[in-house]
Amino acid sequence: MSKLIVVEGDPVNGTDTHNVTGMTTSNPPVPYTGTAQFSYSGSMTQGLSDFVRIDDIPVALVTSRSTLPPSETAPPLGRHSGPTGSSFLPPAPAPQPLSLVIMDAPLGMGTPNAAAGSALLTVNGVKVLLDGDLIDTCSGIGAPAGSKVSAQGQPFITCAV
Repeated sequence: MSKLIVVEGDPVNGTDTHNVTGMTTSNPPVPYTGTAQFSYSGSMTQGLSDFVRIDDIPVALVTSRSTLPPSETAPPLGRHSGPTGSSFLPPAPAPQPLSLVIMDAPLGMGTPNAAAGSALLTVNGVKVLLDGDLIDTCSGIGAPAGSKVSAQGQPFITCAV
């Protein structure tokens, strides 16, 4: 079986969990502190190979990073901002979504999981990322492998796994 090689701009999608704070919906409202899940929709943008390119697009390595576009983290409507959280813990008393702020920083960075990368193909001794590799996104609780990268930037170079 072979998989496509990941290049700059390939999407990284999944979920991660962050520490949030805000106010509850109780009457009277009281401070809320807990965790929530957020959608992660970024792309491979940093730490790419400066040596190997496919169709003039830099190849992604296990030392590369994903980031979220600013629109994803902009409150109140960014999908990776306090008001858009789900699966709140504790679930009660329920938080007021528009009051929530993510407390974790930096927000938006993802790094390949320790299990990611090709066992066969390296660039200067660094493993190349492959389609479906797990990405540890910016989870504030240290939860690994919340997202996956999808090879979409180039359709013709594969690597046997």
